[in-house]
Amino acid sequence: MNRAHSMLFLIILAGVCPNHVNCWCLTDALLAGGAVGAGVVAAPFVASAALGAVGFTAAGTAAGSAGAALMSTYGGSIAAGSAVSVMQSVGAAGLGVAGQAVGGAVAGAAAYAAGGGNCDPKSPNC
Repeated sequence: MNRAHSMLFLIILAGVCPNHVNCWCLTDALLAGGAVGAGVVAAPFVASAALGAVGFTAAGTAAGSAGAALMSTYGGSIAAGSAVSVMQSVGAAGLGVAGQAVGGAVAGAAAYAAGGGNCDPKSPNC
């Protein structure tokens, strides 16, 4: 852990915010943390529902679906074929731990962008 990370870790632990550091308020941390937890839990359901609607199901690619069109169009291309194969894999087997982590990170960042950063860290009401 480098010096800047060590200092930030100690600031967070101590709950102290020096004048030159932009610290999070507790409400911002709770908002983002709650959204990360919700994103981790919801990501597998959202991904499965979205991919199932496109045609990537647990039984395979549904005939006549948008997923089948993607498979036939981009199946030979290395980059696009890889994306299509990942969608088929997630549709069939579900979202893995890495996908859940990404879902949590996206939800936390979106929640903070939408509702965080509204309070002054120096305020006692924060």
